[in-house]
Amino acid sequence: MDNRYNDKTKQYKLQFSPKTYFGEEDFMVTSCNEAAYNMIKMWPHWPHFAASIYGSKSSGKTHLAHIWAAQIQKSLPHPVAVPFIQAQQVNMKNVNKLANENHYLVIENINADINEEAFFHLYNFFNLPDRAVLFTSEAPLSKLPLKLPDLRSRLNTIPNIEILQPDDVMLTALIAKLFNDRQIIIGQDILEYILNHTERSFDFVTRLIAEIDDISWTYGRAVTIPIVKEAFNAISKNQQLELFI
Repeated sequence: MDNRYNDKTKQYKLQFSPKTYFGEEDFMVTSCNEAAYNMIKMWPHWPHFAASIYGSKSSGKTHLAHIWAAQIQKSLPHPVAVPFIQAQQVNMKNVNKLANENHYLVIENINADINEEAFFHLYNFFNLPDRAVLFTSEAPLSKLPLKLPDLRSRLNTIPNIEILQPDDVMLTALIAKLFNDRQIIIGQDILEYILNHTERSFDFVTRLIAEIDDISWTYGRAVTIPIVKEAFNAISKNQQLELFI
């Protein structure tokens, strides 16, 4: 029996967090995200004080938000803070403070669980010529099942730009970037194997590379095709288990 992956050969994995690079030079523009990228670059000539980017998990929404924040810094005579805030953190206790202390905000991961009253006030506070807000979400704002009609009508006025699922050009760049973020060098054979077998989604590829990294560290080995296959199998099993949860 081939015992290359026997438990006896495993090593304890060191705690290591891959560094994610959010510079514009690290962002790959293809047909799937070109519209969202162009919308970011259009600021400060947006038709509205706010804009929204939506797309699947790990599709690059936060990366685009960082590019937008950097663009704001470059356009102003003096640096200003551009806070990144999770939508669920906006409430009636802090919405006035957010409005009084900031002219620009990134509000991430808007969903049906937001404090609707607080968001109604946030919209009104920032709907001014010298202010701007960038929202991110997995679904368009118009599809959120909101209960407050006034908030729903206001969010419906915000331009929504979708990031589509990745094409092969984007997948290639994404795989290379995720391995690079983890300081892992792979050969062309590994890249082609993943491209030929992976699900075409940002989230799946992101989880796959993380799983490959985990297995590689656990066995103390460089990334190989057998390790990639094991990562595919592990994710497949996890997806099957999630169906029963």
